Amino acid sequence: MLNAEIMARYGLIKDWRAAGFYETENHRQITHTVRAGIGTGRLIAVTGPVGIGKTVFLHRLQDEIAREKKVTVAESLSVDKARTTVPTLISALFYDLSREKEPKIPTQGEKRERELQKLVARSGKPVALFVDEAHDLHGKTLIGLKRLMEVIARGGGNLSVILVGHPKLRNDLRRPTMEEIGHRTDILPFDGLGEDARADLDWLLDQCTEDDAPLDEIIEPAALDLLAERMRMAGLSL
Repeated sequence: MLNAEIMARYGLIKDWRAAGFYETENHRQITHTVRAGIGTGRLIAVTGPVGIGKTVFLHRLQDEIAREKKVTVAESLSVDKARTTVPTLISALFYDLSREKEPKIPTQGEKRERELQKLVARSGKPVALFVDEAHDLHGKTLIGLKRLMEVIARGGGNLSVILVGHPKLRNDLRRPTMEEIGHRTDILPFDGLGEDARADLDWLLDQCTEDDAPLDEIIEPAALDLLAERMRMAGLSL
């Protein structure tokens, strides 16, 4: 974090972390595919290495879709994804779809699924369930999600699931034992900034500095080039 004295000295009007999100062509393509998929009940996996901005991108996309109010956005907040089961994810759907503050979620499986089927159908809108850190989900949970989507569709509803995680998620979905779900999943690679690293740095400076700020005093162009190259090689995002 930058203190007030440093920000005033260099003409900075906001901290780097408050600048927002720099969108590359890869990000735009993923956004388009996800938006198209959630209207047709798709299972989508967005995968990429640690530190390239997947979670920031995910939250931004969720917020945009929710504001448009054409799709009901649900999110799994369970921290321990390795122990997250289909009933856990069904609970997330109940919490985000129900009009009650404390929804009554049936404990008996058959009744729970039937109630969720009715809840999604009554909403009258497609439902998109976002699951971050999905690389830790058990294979049985992934297969269970696909079957849950089929149950919802049979009841006249529309449920899409967007999984976000490390490349392990992509590799798991391509295993022969995961054929039931792997061939029915749109796997989208989330790339780092790549050749856009320098453009990202220029954009960041523009967002965080006053119009007449002495940019050369903040960081020299050669240093920007070096930083951009290291970011590109590491596949990182600010």
